[in-house]
Amino acid sequence: MKSLIYRITLLAAAALAVFACTKDEIDVAALTDFPPGIVSIFPADNSKIVVGNFDVKAIFADGQASPLSEASIEIRDEFGNVLGGATKALSGTQDSLVIPGADFNAELLGAGFYTLEVAVTDAKGQSTNRSTTFEISLLPFAANHNEMFIAGAFNGWGADVMELVADHTWEIRGVDLQGEAWKFKNCFDWCDEDWGDADCNGFMESNMGPNGNGDTACGFSGEVNITFNDETLEYTVRPAVDLASNVSGLYLLGSFNNFSGSEFSFSLTEDNTWVLAEVELQPGDEFKFAEMPNFMGKNFGDDNGDGVAEEFGGNVMFNGDAGVYKVTFNDASLAYELEFLREPFNIESVGIIGSATPGGWDTDTDMRDNGDGTYSILVGLLDGEVKFRANNDWAINWGSLDFPSGTGTQDGDNIPVTFGLYNITFNALTGEYSFEEASVGLIGSATPGGWDADTDMAPDANDPSVQTLTVELIDGEAKFRLNDDWGVNWGALDFPAGTGIQDGANIPVAAGTYTVTFNVLTGAYSFD
Repeated sequence: MKSLIYRITLLAAAALAVFACTKDEIDVAALTDFPPGIVSIFPADNSKIVVGNFDVKAIFADGQASPLSEASIEIRDEFGNVLGGATKALSGTQDSLVIPGADFNAELLGAGFYTLEVAVTDAKGQSTNRSTTFEISLLPFAANHNEMFIAGAFNGWGADVMELVADHTWEIRGVDLQGEAWKFKNCFDWCDEDWGDADCNGFMESNMGPNGNGDTACGFSGEVNITFNDETLEYTVRPAVDLASNVSGLYLLGSFNNFSGSEFSFSLTEDNTWVLAEVELQPGDEFKFAEMPNFMGKNFGDDNGDGVAEEFGGNVMFNGDAGVYKVTFNDASLAYELEFLREPFNIESVGIIGSATPGGWDTDTDMRDNGDGTYSILVGLLDGEVKFRANNDWAINWGSLDFPSGTGTQDGDNIPVTFGLYNITFNALTGEYSFEEASVGLIGSATPGGWDADTDMAPDANDPSVQTLTVELIDGEAKFRLNDDWGVNWGALDFPAGTGIQDGANIPVAAGTYTVTFNVLTGAYSFD
């Protein structure tokens, strides 16, 4: 297949060379030019905003070969009536058009659906048009839903009403979940969308998602206050203790987590006092304290480096010794402290080990270091148990009872796994892991599906890292690939046996009926 593409490319190049000889010049800019782009629109498509004043804004971009020329926006109600609009001459490769709310009486618009008709042209007359719809809501804050409920075993799977307390943030206070399962839902009687967190990772999944969802059964008990963000799908469950606080939550965001994420979440332990049990810091790290894991809400930095933060201050610069630290932050005084706990783990390698793995409990199967604290491997597993461990030694190991995903802890339980081929990922910084089912197929002109469809292989019963298939093949070519996609594929010029490599050559195949084997760990294959 690759050799065919190569020959076609050579023919196309030759034809272009002949054509070039008959022309004085080729307009390269014209050949590489594209219509102008609409980078963003506010209000965004399918978004919901609160009744009141707001501006309409669109940002445009184009290449240097054809700079921006003109843009227009029309605002229409749900009946198609034009409520306002504007046209503006543009210039350069990026520009914007803003219609102030006063120009179309935004604050007088009632609840309902509205449409924006956006158009932009460039200097060569190329144009792009887009039609978007947004909703103006009577809710006190922006939200994606008009109402929200919580349901679970604690209330007979009924519908306790939640209150919208901030943009996209719903809350209910003083609930006892009794350690049982529960969910959020957007209508009283399960008529539409609901959300659950079967993985207990702090983020909900929708029943309308590709994999559906499960109940949230994370063992919460006693009176708690619960919040749910219907934009990010993050939720919190905190004891309903009467502790003073000036922020709804607190996260440490820094260079060690790309200034985003909820893995370093503080707990409110006393009035205005937040504690992060541990975080590994290296000299040169920078960080901030943030109310939300994505910098929404308040955030705090330290402009002076004096241990007292300022709201929206600059990054805190860490110049201490490398180690694992406990972090304390007071949201009233804004004072913070770093307490050294221990030296950081020295992780040179991470592998999987256990009765389900190729090496059993005797030998680690090494994972690939992705260079960002995460490790991955494609491997077949038997029914059994596994753990993650570092440096081929038990001094540092992680486990948990959760499968197929969870968060491993030091000296945690063995992870129960089931037979199959898996793409395994593990984060040595957070302990988070996932086992995603995978498949290997045979594809090519020699196979029943040609180059259009894979013929799936199956894991060997005794060694599931070896994929097997009995199939009738014709004269032609074949390759192995992962999950019906070309992102990961193996090939070589050797037949009937060899070792496939990523993006290797097509395997030449002679007609016949074969038992085909392929080892995902080594790339070794055979046609017997």
